[in-house]
Amino acid sequence: MGLQYALNFWILAVVFLPGPLGSEWGVEYSRNRLCAIRRSTVVIPCSYKYPDSLRVETVLWCNDEYCTKSFVFHSSNTDIRTEYRDRAEYLGNKEKNCTLQIKNITDKDAGMYTFRFMTNVETGKYTGSPGTTLTVDELKVVMTSQKEGKGVSEGDSVSLTCGTDSCSLSQSEFTWFKDDQQLPETQSTLHFRPACKYHSANYSCGLKGNRQTVSEEVNLSVEDVTWAVHYSERNLCAVRGSTVLIQCEYKYPEPHKVDSRMWSHNDVDCTGKSYVCHSNNANISAEYTGRAEFLGNNVRNCTLQIKNIRETDAGEYRFRFITNGCEKCGGPGVTLQVDELKVVMTSSRANGTLREGDSVNLTCDTDSCSLSQSEFTWFKDNQTLPETQSTLHFSPISYHHTGKYSCALNGRTVAVSNKVNIIVESHFNTIIIITVVGVLLLMLIGAVVIIIFMKRVNSLNVDKNQGTKKREDKDLCSDSETQAESAIYANCMDSSKEKSGTSNRYSEESCELPDYENANIEETAQ
Repeated sequence: MGLQYALNFWILAVVFLPGPLGSEWGVEYSRNRLCAIRRSTVVIPCSYKYPDSLRVETVLWCNDEYCTKSFVFHSSNTDIRTEYRDRAEYLGNKEKNCTLQIKNITDKDAGMYTFRFMTNVETGKYTGSPGTTLTVDELKVVMTSQKEGKGVSEGDSVSLTCGTDSCSLSQSEFTWFKDDQQLPETQSTLHFRPACKYHSANYSCGLKGNRQTVSEEVNLSVEDVTWAVHYSERNLCAVRGSTVLIQCEYKYPEPHKVDSRMWSHNDVDCTGKSYVCHSNNANISAEYTGRAEFLGNNVRNCTLQIKNIRETDAGEYRFRFITNGCEKCGGPGVTLQVDELKVVMTSSRANGTLREGDSVNLTCDTDSCSLSQSEFTWFKDNQTLPETQSTLHFSPISYHHTGKYSCALNGRTVAVSNKVNIIVESHFNTIIIITVVGVLLLMLIGAVVIIIFMKRVNSLNVDKNQGTKKREDKDLCSDSETQAESAIYANCMDSSKEKSGTSNRYSEESCELPDYENANIEETAQ
C-alpha cells in the first residue's frame, strides 16, 4: 500500500506540476490581468502542451481550481452549467490552443477559470492550476477640469475619460455619445481645449460595437457669461422688393480672436449646409448670392443687410461666430415677416359713386408691417406723382382725380402695389345729363303735341270734305229739280194750249209745279 501510494504521488507530480519532471506538460494563460466590462464579451487567451506521442481527446473549462464541479465548457457537451450555455464558446482546438470566449458578461462571471485536458492515455491528464482570474466591472465617464469644483466656463480645459475602477482598457476602442447621438471619436478620452458652450450636453461611452456596454451619462455644463449675441429687434417686417437691416452686436473674451462669422436662415443650431452669408464665403446659398451683405466687423458689429426681399426670405435669422475653436450661436434669432403693399381707399361717402366735393384718402399700407418711417412713390395711370407720403388726401375730390392709383416704396418700383380705380362723377356732367334728359323730354312732348295736332287737322279736313260733298250733291239735286220743273212746265203749257186755245194767263195758272222741297222734307220725316 505504501509503495502504491508513493507511485501515485509521483505520477500526479509529473502530470500536474511543471518543472524538470513535467516540462512536456503545461497550460499557459495571459500574463495580463483579465478584466471584462459588464455585458461585453471576454476572450481568455490560453495555450497548452503535452508529449507529442499522445493525442488529446477531451478539453474542458471550469471556474474552480481543480475542475471537479460542473463545467463552463466541455468538449463532450456534458455537465455544462446552465448559466454558460449559449454564452461560452471554445475557440481553441485539441492541439495547442485552449482559448475560451464568454459573451454578455455578468457580475456572477467574475472568478477563476481553469483549463483541463485529457489524452488517450489514462494517466495523460493535465489541469492548468491555478487558473486565470476574471474581474467584472462597468464603464463610467470621469470628468476632469482645470477648475475642480468651481464649474466650467468657456475657455477652460476639460477632459472626459471612459474607464473603470479596476480594468485596464488602454487597448480598447470606444464609442462616445452626446445626448444619445454617436460621436466620431473612438479614443478613451475626449479633450475640450477650450470648452465651449455648445459642448454642454450629457455624455456617455461604451465599448466600440457593443451598445449594451454604454455607461451612465455625465452632464457637462459650460457657462458662456462672456460670449453673447444681441439683436436690436426680435421681430422685423419687410415689404417684398425692399431692403431690410438686421442689426446685431456680439461679444467674447478679450484674449480670443474671431475666426469666422456667419448668418443662417431657419437653422436652430446655426450649422446649416448653406448660409445667408459667411466671412469665408463658404457654403453660401444661391438664393442670397448678391443680395445678402455683412455690414459688421470682427469686433462687435454683426449687422446683416438683405436686398430685394422675397417671400421665401421670411423666417428666423441667427448669427454665429467662432473664436479660438469656440463658437456661439445667437438664439433665439430674429424673425422676419414679408408682406405686400396695397392701396386702401377711404371716403366720406359710405357707398355709391364718388362725386365732386367728397373727401377721399388713399393709403399705401400692408397687412402686418409698420411703414410709418418709409417714403413712397405714387402712380396715377402708371405715371409717377410728386407725393411721397403714405397717404394721398383728396379733400375735396374733383373730376380730374379720376384714374388708377398704385404705390411702391420710394426707389423700389420693382414691387408695386395693386391698383385702385377711382371714378368721380362731376357736377358739370350732371348738368349735361339733366339738360339732355330735359331736351329729350321736351322733344317727346313736342312730338306728342304735333301728333295730336296732326290728328286734329286731319279730322277737320275729313269733316270739311264731307260737307263739300253734301253741298255738291244738293246742288246737283237742285239742278235736276229745276230741269224737271222746266220740263213739266213746258209740257203743261203745251197741253193747255192744245186743249183750250185760251190765253197764256189761264195756262200758267192751270200748270202749277209740285213742291219738291216739302216733299223731300216729308220723305225724310217718314
